[in-house]
Amino acid sequence: MTPPDPGPPRRESLPILFGMTSLFADMTYELAHVLLPGLLLALGGTAVSAAMMESMADLARIGGFFLSGRSAGSPEKESFLVRAGYATTILATVLFSLAASSWEIVLLKCLSWFGKGLRGPARDALLTGALPASHHASAFGTVRALDQTGGFLGPMAALILTGSLATSSILALSALPGILCIAFSISATAHARKVAASLPLPAPHPSGDGFFSPSLKERLALPSLRRYLLGGLLLRAGLLPATLLMFRFAATDGRFAITATGFLLSSVATIIGNLLIARKILPGDPRPLFFLSAFLLAVSALLLAPAHVLPAGYITAMIVWGVGEAFATVALKVRGAALWPPTMRGRGFALFEILAALLSLLLWPVEAHLWNTGKGLAGMGLVAFMAMAGGLILGWSKEAGSEPRH
Repeated sequence: MTPPDPGPPRRESLPILFGMTSLFADMTYELAHVLLPGLLLALGGTAVSAAMMESMADLARIGGFFLSGRSAGSPEKESFLVRAGYATTILATVLFSLAASSWEIVLLKCLSWFGKGLRGPARDALLTGALPASHHASAFGTVRALDQTGGFLGPMAALILTGSLATSSILALSALPGILCIAFSISATAHARKVAASLPLPAPHPSGDGFFSPSLKERLALPSLRRYLLGGLLLRAGLLPATLLMFRFAATDGRFAITATGFLLSSVATIIGNLLIARKILPGDPRPLFFLSAFLLAVSALLLAPAHVLPAGYITAMIVWGVGEAFATVALKVRGAALWPPTMRGRGFALFEILAALLSLLLWPVEAHLWNTGKGLAGMGLVAFMAMAGGLILGWSKEAGSEPRH
């Protein structure tokens, strides 16, 4: 007897599979990230080597973005990049436990961040290529919520284990969630390829040679894409990482307990913000998310602008920032997916991340200088202005993309 036709593969499980991959990945390297400063100092590192580590890691991540964008273009290639990127990050994180010098820490951090750059654009392209456009916001919200959950569980695990185990032993234990991450990445990419194979083939877009191919340059001439890049880069420039906001408070009236509480509450707020999108409590249209994120990020920056920030102001700023970060990140991904054709999506995501990372490398030292010279109001005011300007440009832009919805 002929077995019944199983029908097309289910799409609904894809965000959960990719989300669980991100959860265990974040749990792995955020567990290590909390311990790295102390480990670096124990191995003879200095403030200079710590700053060099962060700068070199960002450059390595840009290299990963570049290679990912150049190599993507089909579900098969994107699946390989996702698996290779996660495996590289997990391997580098576990190897921290064997590091015997500060320079080994720096090199492994670079390898870890290269893996992060390698997988990010390919994962986003693979996910959006397998789902209809109406599901993109919910899918990204699900992935980001689980991602942030891992970012919360990792530091908590490190905090619980510190004092009971040596730092090297805790880092070695990060292999446990790392193995689960790799297993889920294999499952998620395999399922995404099955879904993509069941869909009509997208219209071909020749990639050409090199990263900036003729087809990409032609796409960049579109006014809608240029507005997206301008507004998106301004919004991302106004989206300072939580670690810099923690530094801003610690440099004035900060106390460790309050600083750590603010960081944890910002993670919880980010999870809640993403869940509001994932559960479709908020609309999937990125325009209102851009307006909301611009307002929240600007408020967060201004709360941290005074020379002496009160603990209540800092806690509030971190919570507001966490929700704004969730809305901005999902909205940028949804709008980006709508503006790039499926076969160019990996390259488009990579290009945006490269430009955003380069801008951040230029901006963050300026912010640090303004803080150190007592001009925190000017520095945080600049952040608020960029967040508002970027969000308004994107929110007023009505383009939803010209690609067909499948």
